[in-house]
Amino acid sequence: MPSRDLGGERAAQRERTDLAWQRSAFSVLALAGVVLGIAARRDAPALLAASLALIGVAGAVWRRGRAAYLRLEVAAQPRALAVLSTATAAAALLAAVVVLVPL
Repeated sequence: MPSRDLGGERAAQRERTDLAWQRSAFSVLALAGVVLGIAARRDAPALLAASLALIGVAGAVWRRGRAAYLRLEVAAQPRALAVLSTATAAAALLAAVVVLVPL
């Protein structure tokens, strides 16, 4: 999606930021799909809740990226990145538990 006419580097920064948030949301969504597949294979309803939670996180990440894209200024987002890092670590922990613990 092309940026509004902001000129050169600022428009490119906006595009890169938007694409990074989209990649992050897609990654979490892919992990939700993997967890959902494991839930179906193992007949583990608890993993369905985890998959739904990951889908919610993916939606929140995507919305955050859209909000950053629509802002006029291009600025660092340390708080949002801290939340995303925490969510990524939690998702990795969830994936480790799913793989290592028989449910």
